[in-house]
Amino acid sequence: MILYGEETKKALILFGPGQTAREMIRAYGEVKLAAIRAQQESSGLYPGDYFPLLEETAKEIIEGQLDAQFPLPLSQGGAGTSFHMNLCEVLSEGTNRKYKGDFKAHPLDHLARFQSTNDTFPTAVTLMTFRYLEQVEQKVVCLQEQLVSRETLYEEWLMCGRTELQDALPMTLGQLYSAWAGPVERDRWRLNKLKERLRTIPLGGTAIGTGYSAPRNYVFSAEKHLRRITGLPLCRSQNLCDQVAHTDNLAECAAGLGLCADNLYKMCSDMLLYSSSLSGEIRHKEMQYGSTIMPDKSNPVLLELIRGLSMECASSAALIREYSRSGQMQLNANLPFLAEQMIRLFHSLTRALDCAAGPLMDALEPDREKMEARLAVSPALLNTLKDVLGYSRLKELIPRIKAASPSNRDALILWLNQNTGLSKAFLHDKFNYFNLTGFTKE
Repeated sequence: MILYGEETKKALILFGPGQTAREMIRAYGEVKLAAIRAQQESSGLYPGDYFPLLEETAKEIIEGQLDAQFPLPLSQGGAGTSFHMNLCEVLSEGTNRKYKGDFKAHPLDHLARFQSTNDTFPTAVTLMTFRYLEQVEQKVVCLQEQLVSRETLYEEWLMCGRTELQDALPMTLGQLYSAWAGPVERDRWRLNKLKERLRTIPLGGTAIGTGYSAPRNYVFSAEKHLRRITGLPLCRSQNLCDQVAHTDNLAECAAGLGLCADNLYKMCSDMLLYSSSLSGEIRHKEMQYGSTIMPDKSNPVLLELIRGLSMECASSAALIREYSRSGQMQLNANLPFLAEQMIRLFHSLTRALDCAAGPLMDALEPDREKMEARLAVSPALLNTLKDVLGYSRLKELIPRIKAASPSNRDALILWLNQNTGLSKAFLHDKFNYFNLTGFTKE
């Protein structure tokens, strides 16, 4: 059974087939349900026994029962007009077939009355994106909790801190996890703030934001019903001409989501170095065979997955910015393309976050013995003696220490005791994990 009509068929020829995304159908269905309720409340547009059937069809669209009736890709010309017409055709035809009376709703004269694609489609994209922010925020919270829990778990595990890939100073593994948690905490804050700026909608602005052809009581009613239907803290923009013409609020959201992906990329890049054969301080469990030709080969597949997905996110965020700035005069005709990239960005980011907070955390196995053994023979430990021995004297001693090649911390302490006069008790206290990784004693 096909419910869409001629305009959708034309669009299929022009743009080719491609299933419209579920979340976009749901959001636009909610906008249309709010619109028809406002129509009925403000002007009694539909017969009393027809309207409940129209609401029923709208709810079927929202719930996903009629997804097969939306065969268009979001990559389409016309600023979303084809999708809007598709929706109006399905709403009218789906309800007309149920109704036994003489009234027949027209897809445009009735279902699009007081509305334009230019105010309803951006409103739907805003709904979809707001929900994305809510979902991503929860996943970011999960990742932050995982990282913070390891900050405490590893607070006494000493390791070598590095700058420019060179040994620098001692730190704890807990401090490393704490550093990774910092950007994630900022992501959480950013996402929360982005929701505040995204909740304004252009519904009621019609074609260019002037509200032409939309009665005032309809506009107020539509806003009220949309809040009730979605449960979201939406509000009508006080500058509808701006809200219809510009999409920088969506580009800002994409930038925030892109930053979240960038932080995942950086964290996983660090983890790749720590898990590599060159370091091996944090082992990535073998998740699957790593090679078809090398039996003893394991790959850091989860880290590679997250980095690859993060690059996809960066690509989508950059495209969204380009689409956003491409608007002309009173409308941005590229909004459907922007929406398509927002969907791609969300799905890539949520996959990356789910992996990072779940399987990845379980797959990482720090090797305390290896970290501490490496620190014991690292310049990082020697660098902590600068304030005791002085820069120049320590610089002179370093070649001798390296020539002696002490194999562990006790051997280093013994060498320093014999060659500098520093007591063993002082050196043991100096090399205590707290003294090595905290503020200097007064």
